[in-house]
Parts: sequence; structure tokens; C-alpha cells
Amino acid sequence: MSSLTYIPIENERVLAQHQEYIVTNYRLIQFDRGSRTSISLPLHIIKEYKLTPNSAMFKVVNGIVNIVGAMPKREEMRAALGFREFDGLTVGTQRKICEVSGVPFVHPDHPYNRWISIGFHRPFSRHFYQTFAWIKGEEVFTYYPDNFILTNYRLYQMDMKSRKLFIFPLYMVETFESRGDKLKIKATNGKFEIRGRVPRQDHMVTVWQTRAWGDMVSERLDWLIRPHSYIVPHHPLSQYEGSDLAKLTPSHVATETTQSMETSGSAGVGTVFVKPVIKDRCVHCGAPMTWEQIDWIGPDQYACPSCGNPHRVDYIRM
Repeated sequence: MSSLTYIPIENERVLAQHQEYIVTNYRLIQFDRGSRTSISLPLHIIKEYKLTPNSAMFKVVNGIVNIVGAMPKREEMRAALGFREFDGLTVGTQRKICEVSGVPFVHPDHPYNRWISIGFHRPFSRHFYQTFAWIKGEEVFTYYPDNFILTNYRLYQMDMKSRKLFIFPLYMVETFESRGDKLKIKATNGKFEIRGRVPRQDHMVTVWQTRAWGDMVSERLDWLIRPHSYIVPHHPLSQYEGSDLAKLTPSHVATETTQSMETSGSAGVGTVFVKPVIKDRCVHCGAPMTWEQIDWIGPDQYACPSCGNPHRVDYIRM
């Protein structure tokens, strides 16, 4: 039997309720059968999600949350996210929701913070999330339990041959080749050959092409290989009292994936999620299109900024 603990905060109201979950206008409170714990997930940190009747994957600002159990219905989650009442909250109120939920709050002024580690995680993923720091702007691109985690800043990889863990900051990677169960990397500090389940070549290329680490302050690049316990005493964070009262800019719109997903459950099955993509050019007039320029005309439809021709978002499996 599951046991949910629900202590409402100011202006919070229940939208849907079940023995194993409670959906409010601010968060999802869910019993996770995988970890045998009750977790609370703030809605404002969700960027992408996939629901099945008995499992879910949530891609949030600072990590991945896997849940196994009786999940909310799709329409219940859509309604809660569609209200977007969290857009009107202050920084301090969103922080309070995270503190009540027991998850790290990613402050807009913080250069680093904790990864989220609630839900069902395999030992490999949990070690990464609990040991290392989340760096401002870092997102999980794709991962495979017990094998690798690829973010837009670094690759955390298990070598099944030597049974060693590696962290490759992507700014140090000069060349790479991924084929089958082998990954060859030439970095500024040497050459490496990894055996086991590794990221696909096209995923590595996609992350490499974005070069997100180019926007990081050079002094913070060293944080990618440092544990959280090392960074905190050397670079203590202030409390940001003044900005806690400020309004936040509207957050991203959470995307519900439509393709099938393998769920990470007690049986040890891997997790796969998909990513929404748009066309580089309009098929009608040939004009270039970017995420910043397109006009959204539906939940998964957008229009060309030049001719207005409608297109539908494509989802690629990661």
C-alpha cells in the first residue's frame, strides 16, 4: 500500500487525486514503486515527459526522474501543465516549492547546484547525480542506465572492459568515433578507447555541433570534473536575498513525447526518451527556420515565419 504525504502550500489546490498520486497546480506528488518512496516533483522544472499507465520519465532542468507506479492520466498532466500558474510565482516561492518537495532549486543566478536524484535511479546514475555538481545551463541529452550519461557539457561513461568510470569534458575532446560497442576519443590529455554501451555517433555529433560549453566562463570549466563537495567550499554561493522577490521570466513549455519508451523499473530495463525537432528549412518556400523564429499554432504545430505554412514537430528517438 502506498502512503502519500501532502502538505499544501499557499495557493496550491488539488486537481486530480489517486491512491498513488496527487496532481496540483504546482507539483506532482507520486508514490514510486521503484524506490519505494513518495516523491514530489515541481511542475515548473519539467521540460519533457513521457507517461505510460505504470511508469513515467520526466526530463527536468537538472536531470532525469524515472517513476514506476500508477501514473496520472495524460489529460490530468496536460491540464496541470497547461495552467502554467507557476509562471506567476516569484523566485522565492518557486524555491519554497522545491524545498517542500525535497529537490534542489536551480536559482537563475546560481552558477552551479545539485542534480536532482529523486525517483528510481540505477546505482550508476545515482552516483553521478549525488556526487557531481550541475553546472548552469547543463542538460542531459541522452543516457543509458549503468553505462553513460551524455550532457551538453560532458560525457560520464563506464568502460565495461576495465570497469572504470570516465568523465570527458567535451571542450577537451578533439576527435571521436562511436561504432557499435566501442568509443574512441582523442582528448587534449590523451587517447581513450571505451568498450560497452556508448552514445551513438549522431548523438555525439549533435552535442558537439551545439558547443554549449562555449558560453561557460572559462574559470568554471574545471567544475565539470570536480565533485560537488569540492566546489562548494572553494566557490560558496551567496543567499540572493534580494532577487528572491523578483518575478521569473516565463519558463519553457513542457513537451509530452509521443513515441514508445522503455521504462527503467525494478527489472532493470533501460530508459530511452525522444527529443522534439523542427525542420531546418520550410518545405513550402525554402526559408530557414529556427526555434526562436517559428510561430507556434498548436501544441505540436508551428508555422514558417516567412510564408506561414504549417508544419508538425518531429520526434527523434535518443
